[in-house]
Amino acid sequence: MTAPALASGTRSPGTRRWVAYGVLAVAILAFAAWAWSRVHGLSEDTQATNPIIRWEWLFTRERTPDELWTRTKQHLELTVVPVVLGTAIAAVLSAIALRFRWTVGPITTFAGFLYTIPSLALFGVLVTYNSNWTAAVIALTSYTLLILVRNMVAGIDGVPQAAIDAADGLGMGRVQRFFKVELPLALPVILTGIRVATVTTIGLVGISAVIQLGGVAYFIFDGYRREFTTEVVVGSGLAVLLAVGLDLLLRLVERLATPWSRRAGLR
Repeated sequence: MTAPALASGTRSPGTRRWVAYGVLAVAILAFAAWAWSRVHGLSEDTQATNPIIRWEWLFTRERTPDELWTRTKQHLELTVVPVVLGTAIAAVLSAIALRFRWTVGPITTFAGFLYTIPSLALFGVLVTYNSNWTAAVIALTSYTLLILVRNMVAGIDGVPQAAIDAADGLGMGRVQRFFKVELPLALPVILTGIRVATVTTIGLVGISAVIQLGGVAYFIFDGYRREFTTEVVVGSGLAVLLAVGLDLLLRLVERLATPWSRRAGLR
């Protein structure tokens, strides 16, 4: 894995919209190409017995609803818990980095090192000494740190000096200035980091299928193993829906939590 670029909260709505449309178009084209190759690469008999979607598996098989709910719930838990833990740990590391500036380099280097460890290797090592669930949470939490620490430090560093001087002029102490001035102004960048970390974690949860977890990615691995394309399509679709749904939810939270950033962007 490579280190992610620093997320920015200043990208214009138009740019974000076109990027989203582009990603959606690429995803649709990729699925169409895969579906076409799947259909045309099979004999008519095989297409009849193993179509891309077997609707009876979705709607008439008794175990399907419970399996879908269990795996979706597991995927959400393996996303939310590491992001919450990662946010708490990153907040402590960022506070240390901002208080003692010489630690910024070592902290970001360490977080970057964790991010570059291959996920399969990290899951394999951790599961030797922990339960499957604990190993997955530790690994996924470690992958959130670089994104979160970078954005937290960048958000605080990006607070205008004029705002800090104004707070000092009003007689605010260090702690009061942080919570009333610096943190609110840094919040858009921090929330962007949390959103990016969440979407990244949704994708990484699938790798935990190698230790009998995986969330909705279980269906993808099981479908490939059994050459049952319905499971592959359902698992892929659920993963995309989770990523898009949580991304939209966190965008809404960001808009509600930082209404002043929208007003500033309209000036």
